Amino acid sequence: MIGLWKIRSEKGRVTGILSLYVLHTLKKSPKSGYEILSEIKLKCGDKWAPSKGTIYPLLTKLKQEGLINVKEVGSRSKNTFEISPKGRKVLSGISKKREKLRERFSHFRNLFSDILGEEKMDIFNLIMKIRESSLKKADKDRVKKALERCLAELEGIK
Repeated sequence: MIGLWKIRSEKGRVTGILSLYVLHTLKKSPKSGYEILSEIKLKCGDKWAPSKGTIYPLLTKLKQEGLINVKEVGSRSKNTFEISPKGRKVLSGISKKREKLRERFSHFRNLFSDILGEEKMDIFNLIMKIRESSLKKADKDRVKKALERCLAELEGIK
């Protein structure tokens, strides 16, 4: 059994969400462990970031598996990492499973629904349906404008 935050690749390798994010961010540009931690903290609204005791062993593991490489060793032995061709291939394979990942996430939402109570989750579920529907539309500009109007109206509700 694979947990909600674990994903099995086509070759059967199990990857966690944090590993996937590290590969994803290194695909955009090489980064140090500190830069990755800072980016995750920013993406999580400064509310959460993995500890150094989580991220640095993870980077070591990804390097040992050949998914990332050390691009540069800077002052004070600061390593800058980059995604390897093997890492790109793993990330690409996972990207092809988007629908399955969305389905798995919806199961996770159901757990939150039970914990938080239906009244709060009704709104959350509606937001998720809007998100899923908007991602499928071809005219992204019209979708963005409609969502901006909706947000403006919601901000006016007291």
